[in-house]
Amino acid sequence: MYSVVYADPPWDYDGRTQHNTIEENKSAKDHYSTVKLDDLKRMKIKDLCAKDCLLFMWSSSPHLEQAIELMKAWGFEYKTIAFVWEKQKPNPGYYTMSSVEICLVGKRGNIPTPRGIRNCRQFLSEKRTEHSKKPDEIRNRITLMFPEQKKLELFARAATTGWSVFGNEVEGSIKIDSA
Repeated sequence: MYSVVYADPPWDYDGRTQHNTIEENKSAKDHYSTVKLDDLKRMKIKDLCAKDCLLFMWSSSPHLEQAIELMKAWGFEYKTIAFVWEKQKPNPGYYTMSSVEICLVGKRGNIPTPRGIRNCRQFLSEKRTEHSKKPDEIRNRITLMFPEQKKLELFARAATTGWSVFGNEVEGSIKIDSA
């Protein structure tokens, strides 16, 4: 059973870009397989989690409401924004220039113990690289906060020392059932 879960769901944008157009190589599905919210909700994440567990989940601004809904479906209560990543290169948006992604934190039971550092910075400014890849520094910060807990990264792109991983890009990743 895992006490810390880190997830970057492959949110579905219906093939649309920031300007509500369909352009080749501009939408998420041109870079990886996206998953509809109902299918994400059917994943049996609850079965993998300890009684006391934290979920760190990435959300783009358009998916904030869905992220909280998914968090609840997986058995977590939304608590706060854990991290804000400023990508140093904005994308056009409907209302403002989109330059940040947020990582929410949800809790099941109590905060896992023992705890590591408690003075972890929320904000990270680091240039974005390949499409949707999150900075390794955020995973490193979570590890510093919870160094002894059993950890799982969902929708991982690579294996990471000290973490179990689930992801179609990682050979030997764990299997997760759907309801």
